[in-house]
Amino acid sequence: MSWLTFSPWQILASLVTPGLVGVLICLAEVRGPFAKSLHKTTGIVAPYFTGIALLFALVTAQLLAEVWQKDNAARASVQAEDDAIRALLHLARVHGVQDSLLPPIKAYVAAATKENPYSTAGSKARQATDKAYEALEGALLALPGIADVPRGILLATGVELRRARDRRLYLADDQTAPIKWASVLVLGALTQISFMLVHLANRRALRVTVGFFTVAFTFCLVLIAVFDLPFEVALAHEPGETLNHTIQTLPP
Repeated sequence: MSWLTFSPWQILASLVTPGLVGVLICLAEVRGPFAKSLHKTTGIVAPYFTGIALLFALVTAQLLAEVWQKDNAARASVQAEDDAIRALLHLARVHGVQDSLLPPIKAYVAAATKENPYSTAGSKARQATDKAYEALEGALLALPGIADVPRGILLATGVELRRARDRRLYLADDQTAPIKWASVLVLGALTQISFMLVHLANRRALRVTVGFFTVAFTFCLVLIAVFDLPFEVALAHEPGETLNHTIQTLPP
């Protein structure tokens, strides 16, 4: 995983970059190589640059909506995985096979807890969870003294567990996250420059406008950095925390 997709670095860049760009714009207006030429103008007519600001607003709003949906989907995938584990535990208890199923379920939970959600298919982290799941499926198939219908329900629940894990890994392995962040960064910087060009005739208005927009710009970048990689920040300890809590709260 590159530095750009590692959330702490991305959050730090989100906090620093907009302010740095804003400061550079103000310095360029005062002492930059084109400062004299800029001072001879009275600014560009504002309507010509509303398109850039509108584009920034539309793209950012769409990306933020997608980020919220992704975070909700990540939470739902963790909850679905926990529901499947909980269902297996209750079914095992009802049918009196908890002694046969509890060890492989605990082994799966332990492997899923240590699994790196950003690992590639076939890596050691995923192989450990795959083997634990296969052992769990084998235990479901080999359950002694259980009718076909309850066994079918248990196997179907096992399939739901697999689907929930696959969904969680799919959401974690989103290669578009740095592209979204970089898109907002570029459009935000262009919008800052456009505000400078519009307010060349009034230096105080220039600084106030760029400053206020920089705050909003930073806020949007931080939101995308935090919630577009949910298993780095908001769900950093999942699914281990939820699954282990389910195991520890088993009734005696």
